[in-house]
Amino acid sequence: MRPIRRAIHIDFHTMPGIHDFGSRWDPEKFAAMLKKAGVEYINAFAKCNLGFAYYPTEIGIPYPGLKGDMLKETIEECHRRDIGVSAYVNVGLDHEQARLHREWCVVNKDGQVIYGDKTANFFRNMCYKSGYHDYITGIIREVMGNYDADGLFCDCMGLRACYGNECLEEIKGAGLDPLDDGEVIRHSREVLMDLCREIKAITGNDRYLILNGIPYRDSKDMNTHIEIECLPSAWGYDNFWPQAAYARTLQKTVLYMTGRFQASWGDFGGYKGRASLENDVWDAQCNGTGISVGDHMHPAGFLEPSVYEDVGEIFSEIKALEPWTDGAAYMADIGILTDSDGGIDAARRGAVRMLGELKHSCDIVNEDMDLSGYKALILPDNLPVTAVLKVKLQKHLDEGKGILSTGEGGLDSGKTGFALEHWKFKYEGTDTSNTSYFRMREEAESGIGDMDQAMYDHGILIKAGEGADILADYVKPYFNRHWDGFHGYFYTPPEKKTEYVAAACAGNVFHICFKIFSAYYNHAMISHKKLVAYCLNRILPRPLIKCAGIPSTARVTLTGRDDMVLLHVKTTHPEVRGKMNIIEEHQVLPAGASVSVQGIYAKVYMAPSGERLEFEPAEEGYTKVVLPEIKGYRMIVLEK
Repeated sequence: MRPIRRAIHIDFHTMPGIHDFGSRWDPEKFAAMLKKAGVEYINAFAKCNLGFAYYPTEIGIPYPGLKGDMLKETIEECHRRDIGVSAYVNVGLDHEQARLHREWCVVNKDGQVIYGDKTANFFRNMCYKSGYHDYITGIIREVMGNYDADGLFCDCMGLRACYGNECLEEIKGAGLDPLDDGEVIRHSREVLMDLCREIKAITGNDRYLILNGIPYRDSKDMNTHIEIECLPSAWGYDNFWPQAAYARTLQKTVLYMTGRFQASWGDFGGYKGRASLENDVWDAQCNGTGISVGDHMHPAGFLEPSVYEDVGEIFSEIKALEPWTDGAAYMADIGILTDSDGGIDAARRGAVRMLGELKHSCDIVNEDMDLSGYKALILPDNLPVTAVLKVKLQKHLDEGKGILSTGEGGLDSGKTGFALEHWKFKYEGTDTSNTSYFRMREEAESGIGDMDQAMYDHGILIKAGEGADILADYVKPYFNRHWDGFHGYFYTPPEKKTEYVAAACAGNVFHICFKIFSAYYNHAMISHKKLVAYCLNRILPRPLIKCAGIPSTARVTLTGRDDMVLLHVKTTHPEVRGKMNIIEEHQVLPAGASVSVQGIYAKVYMAPSGERLEFEPAEEGYTKVVLPEIKGYRMIVLEK
């Protein structure tokens, strides 16, 4: 299968009643525009959210007024220009068939097939246990059997509990309770995964497949790669980085599917601008992933030329870096643990955000993975230690490596105490306070200051056991925030230090009693970041990179292959404007900042220009690189 590095995802969801549908469709111009823009691969329309097909189907419903075969013409013209094509089929949505076959719809718990915002997309969904199953698998067989598509992109395959007759009959027939919501959701999941396996069998192993909406872990043996769907201007700029941190541990090929839209999908007149699109491409570069730009073709059948002028210039710059980036993988010091389902919650988002600001490199991993390559592990906020994870943590500590746990992280599965004896802290139960504080014992060394600092998101109560050192004291308020019938106790100042501790260490195990990463995601308090930095500096005194003169808003990462290491420096970041996060221009890092990279290198230069950079051996086996002025993003090559 061809590589996917520079892709376009083309939506073509077309409402009924477009009087000039396809009037400007020219497959040669369409493919030529993509080729000129440096596009290698596209996801192109076969069946849309509305349920219309864009080819002369014998099973489905062609768009009214469709002339010819748009899917065939798309594939043929793109293939003539060496552009790969996956056929897009929306599996979860089909509003034409839902309209004609109410019995094919998911029935919600209230017995409804139509619910929510009826001007959006997901106000009715399709049940795979109904007659829709044979219909949609027939569509997929028709597309993959009749067309020379390089792959298949199945969309909107999220898990939705169905209380319809077919589903409840099957649950009852298995001797289970159809009134048990847990049994209903488990059944719906089984039905969904059975369909996924059937689609994989139809597609085969020699064509790309994306089952979009299925959790990465559940689909990793069926999906050929991962496309991280994320519109940062709408979904937030903290969405992609943690998703990438987890996805790259599961699949070798990962794409960042951003979009050109200002608001969200289907935003025909919205274009967020070149600087914003460049930032997303640079985020992909920093994380060692490919890039896919989401677009929506006008129903008359044309793409917006000005968008593809920008895409072409950006893709040209990325293509020039590919002699170095091809085969390079993200390099990480730290593994952030998540549960086996791969949950990316506020704790993981906060951790990835914080570590990015601190210039620490990290992956998100689960207990099923090989953890041996990480110098440090983080058990954030809410991660209990299972029997499987306990063995791996024991091995990690036996090798002299470090662990930072926070909140309930590190407790056994029953939350009766810490899972390993290395945590020389006494667990005293859940923290029922809602306004407690911490005070550092070495405030000068930590840089936090001599002040009681708010926790915001409470976790557990602990005491220091024998062999533990206290880093921060637990300070209680005069009273919790509450109502006593006379006053609302909103003002809850700190009163005094208690017998409990807020942060402590024992050897190479560090624990912070509150949920510091969730708190950071919600409140972004600098003392929380400084506390984590204080712990990590002791756990990981020799990280992959050390930075000087680089602001917290910038991102610095490494990707590498056998013969070289690539240093990525990105200075661009979003600005809050009203309710939106916006990128309109690039920030500039003045010349003179430096990055010390672990290892000794023979040659350091900018890519693709080859301009040599000043570098020198630093202490403890680092190479110090003095950076030139950087506007937006630059990639620096360190050859071994």
